[in-house]
Amino acid sequence: MVSCTKGVRQGCTLSPYLFNIMCELLMRLALSGYDGGFRIRGRLVTNLRYTDNTVLIASTREELQELVNGVHNAAVTVGMRLDVEKTETTGVSDDKSPVTVKVGLDTLREVHSFKYLGARFNAEVTCVEEVKTRLGLARDRLGSLITLWRSR
Repeated sequence: MVSCTKGVRQGCTLSPYLFNIMCELLMRLALSGYDGGFRIRGRLVTNLRYTDNTVLIASTREELQELVNGVHNAAVTVGMRLDVEKTETTGVSDDKSPVTVKVGLDTLREVHSFKYLGARFNAEVTCVEEVKTRLGLARDRLGSLITLWRSR
């Protein structure tokens, strides 16, 4: 393992680029030899990434455990770690048994739904909750403009 002896100052314009390079390296290490995932129009999808948020996608519980193990091992290799307290699982399946995924000795918390990039995803793959949230936000925003609507 390589130890880091120098860093960049907070706010440095180079920092986000270095972070993205490190995340790309980590995911390439994690996906090396992994052949699972989910096919959408023939394209294999294993993860969704935006800044420091990552969604791992697998077709089976076993594949998900293998993928999480790969990410955990890759993180350890590059001197990083998975934050088990912030990492959650959600199962989208007809099988409603709990999704148990472990990172080392810790078990990841299973949730019914999660928010990613402002959108709510749930185990039933419905958008009812998301539509209600968006309508509520629109109603609040329009309500705050009532003085504008009434002014001449």
